[in-house]
Amino acid sequence: MDEKELAVTQESKAEPVPPQLSETLQSGPHTPAHPPGPTPADSVELTDSWVGKSLGKYQITGVLGQGGMGIVLKAHDPMIDRDVAVKVLAEHLAADERALARFLAEAKSAGKLNHPNVVAIYEICQEGSRHFLVLEYVPGGSLNDRLRPGFGYTVLEATKSLIDVCKGLAAAHAAGMIHRDIKPANFLRTEDGSVKLTDFGLAKAAAAAEASRQLTQAGLVIGTPFFMSPEQCQALPVDARSDIYSLGAAYYTLLTGKNPYSNSDSVPQVMYNHCHGPIPDPRSVSSDIPLACSQIIARAMAKTPEERYQSVGEMLVDLEAVAATLSGQTHIALPSQSGAQGAAAPRTLATAPRSRRRWLVAAIALVAAGAVGAGTFFSLRSSGDGRQSAGIVPAAPGGAPIKVGVLHSLSGTMANSEMVVVDAVMFALDEINQRGGLLGRPVKAVLADGRSDPDTFAHEAERLITQEKVCTVFGCWTSACRKTVRPVFEEHDHLLIYPLQYEGCETSPNIVYMGAAPNQQILPAIDWAINDLGKKRFFLVGSDYVFPRTANAVIKDRLAESGAEAVGEAYLPMGSAEVHAVVEEIVKTRPDVILNTINGDSNTPFFRALRAAGITPQKTPVLSFSVGEQELRSLPLSDIVGDFAAWTYFQSINSPENEAFVKRFHEKYPQRPITDAMEAAYDGVMLWAKAVEDAQSLEPKKIRRAMLTQRFEGPDGEVRLDPDTQHCFKTPRIGQIQADGQFKIIWTSPQPLPPLPYPPSRTAEAWRAFLHDLYISWGDRWSAPEADGS
Repeated sequence: MDEKELAVTQESKAEPVPPQLSETLQSGPHTPAHPPGPTPADSVELTDSWVGKSLGKYQITGVLGQGGMGIVLKAHDPMIDRDVAVKVLAEHLAADERALARFLAEAKSAGKLNHPNVVAIYEICQEGSRHFLVLEYVPGGSLNDRLRPGFGYTVLEATKSLIDVCKGLAAAHAAGMIHRDIKPANFLRTEDGSVKLTDFGLAKAAAAAEASRQLTQAGLVIGTPFFMSPEQCQALPVDARSDIYSLGAAYYTLLTGKNPYSNSDSVPQVMYNHCHGPIPDPRSVSSDIPLACSQIIARAMAKTPEERYQSVGEMLVDLEAVAATLSGQTHIALPSQSGAQGAAAPRTLATAPRSRRRWLVAAIALVAAGAVGAGTFFSLRSSGDGRQSAGIVPAAPGGAPIKVGVLHSLSGTMANSEMVVVDAVMFALDEINQRGGLLGRPVKAVLADGRSDPDTFAHEAERLITQEKVCTVFGCWTSACRKTVRPVFEEHDHLLIYPLQYEGCETSPNIVYMGAAPNQQILPAIDWAINDLGKKRFFLVGSDYVFPRTANAVIKDRLAESGAEAVGEAYLPMGSAEVHAVVEEIVKTRPDVILNTINGDSNTPFFRALRAAGITPQKTPVLSFSVGEQELRSLPLSDIVGDFAAWTYFQSINSPENEAFVKRFHEKYPQRPITDAMEAAYDGVMLWAKAVEDAQSLEPKKIRRAMLTQRFEGPDGEVRLDPDTQHCFKTPRIGQIQADGQFKIIWTSPQPLPPLPYPPSRTAEAWRAFLHDLYISWGDRWSAPEADGS
């Protein structure tokens, strides 16, 4: 259930929320913000009308809360003379099979529990078309009720409360349930001061994955944004450690009165921060909070499940140690850190080893946090050479921030590829701010989620320009998205800096193209395969949108010129896993090489199906144009070692500039590989920054002009634009996949190539006609109709 359906209060009482978050938090991200039925004004009237009526045998005496999915009433059971809480599903949702199933799942889940720290469910009822649950009434309200911005509970109160919650949650986990909506609004205080966990409406039976899939749409984000684990934010599978992350977030709120990442500007930015931002430190709000509390939060809210407490019981041990110390002991030790690896004595805060990870969010100077796993603790320190190290906040530039848009897919089939590009943009902005910002001002990123959907990209581009008033936008991956946003930037005479290699056949005065044109990636790779590998028979497979279709037209022209041939050509809808027919066609045609322009998640089933069919790199290598180091992480490496990819940058480039860049980046993002798109995005930010300083202006037109004259030495060589096309000079490279997830560079162009956006095999007019025909055939869009979300 969502915020108002609790027998308590609305989430917004803990911390005033930004306007962009307000609507989502009132209804919850798992329900429509304004579901069919009564308007908010009508809801108030309907709320008052409940009092004095009966529902079954229950006499309604008050209203405890309401929300998008229904209402929670206070009622009296005259048969046994006790007050109860009655949770009524909204009628329009009772008619919805999925909503009703989830509502009933709460009763089945929580009804199995019998624990003093879990709100009991007495029965499930139906009267006419109304479905309702009867629950234990807890008169003390929720822990959220007493929170005010910046004012949390005392440390002892907050810790003891969370101890009670942990006990109740441990019972739920023991019964095979994952709560998935842990937050202070779901912690109810009894008359004796103990705390009970409630609201299992989003609970998931860990052993019932199939049933869960039937109740939850694929890719649906479930939970409350401020308290969601990184897995929930990315709609990935969750286990009990997701609840542990939310416990850490809730502890932060109880201690500070502030929700984690409450300074974010939007729901996507909150979710991005959970995945990539600094772990919030309550001591940055109040220095009176013990360091041990920060360390518990840091461990619970580690970005990966493996780094967190592995059970609620582990976290409970540390919380009880803090509570015991505050009740009279003089030294806080966290017992869960000892013994697991044969330690001679429990590790205390002073003796525990420490690891460090620095994060930047929205290009604002924030406290960095240690990436805390078993036996590691939160630390703030500075390196001896004066460089910024983990946790040291640089002196922030003054003045109003310069706002830039960062528009990428944080969800959907392209999220795996694009979220790391956001990291690269943030990393570049971090370096700029550490050097004092631009024009004496800090640079602030406004994140927007394109959701792997061209129309959403266009809507968000419009919002960034007209509402957020950003001076430049860094973003887009697929050409379908870039082409869909292009009219927006041209209409507003604004500026988009695009980081991807692409199919060419385009120039725009409002786009700076940092990736390779066809003559800098596609055509050199085809020539290499023909001349160096001696291959003549090629099978072309790609996602069904404008980049693969146009790229393959370019490829077929070059094959015909070279005396080679395309023996087959096939396309997959974006995100599709239905690859078997394509692989059967590849087996049938027996090509020498497979040319792969698939983008997004479809690469995983494609490569698996190839190997299952006996197609190996030794027999029939795959040459990919959109698979980089990040994509390799989601592929079975043992199946793809030996295949090839064509890019203009690989992390393995052996040069002083690249080695320094990789070292700096991995100091901040130790687990991140660096891809061609990430490096191009970094270069784009740096080229933009030099232009802003040169132009002494934030006007997009002046920035654009100034970018054309800038040069600097980047990780892959000299970075400069061709002033006629606003495309970069690039150096083509071929890499072969290695067992460590990196590429061995086996061929490099002897020099950077100038961009030729329009391939010379046809005239510019002919290429424009080709694209026009594609667009019209797809119903005035840049992807095939089956490829929703391309």
